Amino acid sequence: MKRGAAAWLDRVWYPGGAGPAPPLALRLAGGLYGIAVRARAAAYDRGALAARRLPVPCVSVGNLSVGGTGKTPLVAWVVEQLLAAGALPAVVSRGYRGSERGPARVPATGGAADAARFGDEPALLAARFPQVPVVVGRDRHAAGMLAAKGAGATVVVADDAFQHRRLARDLDIVVIDAARGLGNGRMLPAGPLRETPAALARAGAVVLNRVGAAAQADRLRSSLARLAPRAILAESELVFAGWRQARDGAAAELPPGTGVYAFCGIGNPASFRRTLEGQGLRILGWEAFRDHHPYRAGELERLARAAAAAGAGAAVTTAKDAVRIPRWPGGAPLYRAEVKVAMIKGCEQLWEALKPLAARGG
Repeated sequence: MKRGAAAWLDRVWYPGGAGPAPPLALRLAGGLYGIAVRARAAAYDRGALAARRLPVPCVSVGNLSVGGTGKTPLVAWVVEQLLAAGALPAVVSRGYRGSERGPARVPATGGAADAARFGDEPALLAARFPQVPVVVGRDRHAAGMLAAKGAGATVVVADDAFQHRRLARDLDIVVIDAARGLGNGRMLPAGPLRETPAALARAGAVVLNRVGAAAQADRLRSSLARLAPRAILAESELVFAGWRQARDGAAAELPPGTGVYAFCGIGNPASFRRTLEGQGLRILGWEAFRDHHPYRAGELERLARAAAAAGAGAAVTTAKDAVRIPRWPGGAPLYRAEVKVAMIKGCEQLWEALKPLAARGG
């Protein structure tokens, strides 16, 4: 999708009370998609379609909408909690936009070739947790079996699997970006929703992320209490966790006031911009690409020239973008911003839900 079209669609999906209404063609397509999704969900609810269980506990971390909720940092938080409990978690992913059909284990090298083959998020998680098996596969049950039987995992964390009901789970965690909410409330492609909000009834926990940036947080809390009455309701923030050199991951410093040229290809680029502003940086240039954008050599050279022309002391991007960059052509150094989830409410309840799964798997 072209950047202009993506920006237009973002205004349609997240109008903030003043954006354009979805065209009739998108509304009709969304209605048909919604019918298909509800029919599939009903088949699983009735038992006409069966979920397949792994020999170890399984936790799903997913979302109701597409892109930019902070799901990957929450996956990392869940992995950290399970490791602290003495479990050996594995992450299982479809490997979105990767060429690998799997099941295959992702190496911990974190290079652009790994991102192209396995997907940027699995490559990023494998590099961050080299002791944790990360397995990619279109068939996530087969990927989970490889993690459990082949890699010795005692708990499987299924990344982006809330809608993947073929894989049985012991706990479903759903992440919602509080700043964006559920957008215009419409189904794809007329809106950002993969399922209707009623699907939240099967969630074991709902995490409202970025609550500090949300004017609508109180309204969302009320809606979630109604839509997911049995779920743990937790709240979190994405917090800045330091700078690293994009090339080798070495720790770096960017003092407040530094002029930077920023670019990213993530689901919610505004959140990255807020991170930069929160660190007191001067944004001398800014470019946002579509989510999971594959960077080409010529494009990176253009970005490096633009950073130099702007007089930037550094070029900056996200960790998810950095793993997709094979080589930065030079000039201003390229740094990646690290972020992590900080739980501010409901952490103890979420931990109490995870703890027995860690113990059972061990």
